[in-house]
Amino acid sequence: MSPFNGKLVIVSNREPYVRRKGKLEKTAGGLVSALDPIMQKNGGIWIAAGSGERSPVGDSTKTTVPPDAPAYVQKSIWLKEAYENNYYHGYSNRFLWPLCHMTLDRVFLRRAYWSAYKKVNSLFAEAVLEETGDEPAVVWLQDYHLSLCARDLKEKNRKLVVLQFWHIPWPPHDIFRICPQRKEILEGLLANDLIGFHLDSFCQNFMTCVDRELGAGVDFKEGFVHYKGHTTRVKAFPISIDFEWFARSASSPKARRTWERFRKTLKLPQDGYVGVGVDRLEYTKGLIKRLEAIDLFFTKYPRYRRRFTFIQIAVPTRKVEPYLSYREKVEALVAKINAHYGEADWEPIKYIDYKLSHDDLAAIYDGVDLAVVSSIYDGMNLVAKEYIASQVDEKGVLLLSEFAGAAEAIPGAMLINPYDTECFADAIKQALQLPASEKQKMIRASIAYLREHDIYRWVGDILDEVERLK
Repeated sequence: MSPFNGKLVIVSNREPYVRRKGKLEKTAGGLVSALDPIMQKNGGIWIAAGSGERSPVGDSTKTTVPPDAPAYVQKSIWLKEAYENNYYHGYSNRFLWPLCHMTLDRVFLRRAYWSAYKKVNSLFAEAVLEETGDEPAVVWLQDYHLSLCARDLKEKNRKLVVLQFWHIPWPPHDIFRICPQRKEILEGLLANDLIGFHLDSFCQNFMTCVDRELGAGVDFKEGFVHYKGHTTRVKAFPISIDFEWFARSASSPKARRTWERFRKTLKLPQDGYVGVGVDRLEYTKGLIKRLEAIDLFFTKYPRYRRRFTFIQIAVPTRKVEPYLSYREKVEALVAKINAHYGEADWEPIKYIDYKLSHDDLAAIYDGVDLAVVSSIYDGMNLVAKEYIASQVDEKGVLLLSEFAGAAEAIPGAMLINPYDTECFADAIKQALQLPASEKQKMIRASIAYLREHDIYRWVGDILDEVERLK
């Protein structure tokens, strides 16, 4: 990636670093994993909602991060609890999230949600303007929490180049028109100079919504929207990971020791197969359907009992409904499967409900024989790419949902339909039985693609597009 010219301001809901017990720790998640290396390389300022320990007291605080090698500024905005609950847990995650993931039975909306969402978007815009004044800068807004922010920024400083990456799917118009505030959201987004999505299909869905709701001038082929004297570029940029970091971590002597320690701690059979799933504990990841497929797998193929163990790493996410009840269902199903098939010295599913470091994950990815990504709908899914990058021994197989964006961006994966339970169960058996040469051929195709299309390529493509727009 070529160096970026100019002041760069990233704006997101989640902080890259959070203070706990007086120490700054890097937060988990694909967004931070993707953008923190870029900020360390280029510098700038990252503005986000404050979390963790609030120190010192004030409306906002600034810290240089990362703590061991300061490279950029993190500005934290401290929101009132009511704003946080209604803007984040409410409008963002009880309304926009299920709407965009087309899980309509989970959509829930109150007036207070929208009111807080508008207010917090304004607060973020004010925080950006405090840093830029009336000077030029590139402001990069992240995700669905900030769909109104670009409008406020452009009204106050026309010198800003504003872009937004939408990290989740954009639904078809028949789904999006459920949103009562659809026109306000579309107009807010069209204040951006560039809007990025993971896939071309999401771009087409967005432009169709703009066409039908606003009557804007839409160039579907070239990806431009002309509305109220402003032109917005709409383009697909499939997000990726730091390939070399995962490959290097997985190939280190420490990774081998970590995997052996992990095997011993979990009492995994030395001569058996091991599979893994790594997910935030939330309903779009398809954990219930994955567990149902594993259940059927052991029923249909009893000879794999004791020979195949599945590690499910399920990191708790939002501590509100419907995520809490979903967690209960997942854990109940794990307990049921283990009670049904387990033996005194063996459990078919090893369940881990806490965060592991990326170093630990890289070691596990390389050590296992199989990884499963079974999202019922996903913008991209970086776990799939982390697994591929960590395949130093080239012996693993990736079972990847055809409904994850990564399915369009990773050759060599074995695609599955998580709704087709029996075919899903059969795919597990097929993956375990593949000859070593076939596994190697598949994984090498995945690695070759991902090495070329890494996180630096993703950021470089986006910033190159910004330079063209300038």
